[in-house]
Amino acid sequence: MIPRAQRGFGLIEAMVTIAVLAILLAVALPSYQQMIANGRTRTIAESFRAGVDLARAEAMRRNLPVSFAVVSSACTASTSGTSWVVFRGTACSDATTIQRFDSGASGAGVTVDSGNTQVTFGGMGMVAASNPITRINFTNTTLPETQRRPLRLTINAGGQTRLCDPGVTTSGDPRAC
Repeated sequence: MIPRAQRGFGLIEAMVTIAVLAILLAVALPSYQQMIANGRTRTIAESFRAGVDLARAEAMRRNLPVSFAVVSSACTASTSGTSWVVFRGTACSDATTIQRFDSGASGAGVTVDSGNTQVTFGGMGMVAASNPITRINFTNTTLPETQRRPLRLTINAGGQTRLCDPGVTTSGDPRAC
């Protein structure tokens, strides 16, 4: 008799493969969750940066004052809101709104701390109002302190924005604030 060649996987091989995949998944899942949470923080921070840049660009395009405000909803100013609005002039209303961002579920766990609620840009693109927002801090409170990657958006008097990592203290590091 000629022995038949074995084909396919046996039960033992399939169980070993599933066990190895389960171990890999258990090791990778916490890192993946951390990456997703820190990605949310970056997404919200980038959105705020885009909003500030839009306000500055609109002020220069219109040659009129345009403001960016941190809001909790619609035009309700808030130093800890996760939404923003860009509007003409210095008083927000539906009639003056240029663009609005509502973080909704995408901002889950992200906290925002701006100190002030609004920054206004003049027709030359420079900060025009007194006591403007100069920095906005972002962090994700769903993660333990050691796994958080906080970000900071800075706005200088000339209107330029910069997103940096306040946790980096090494001199010369481009990520440092």
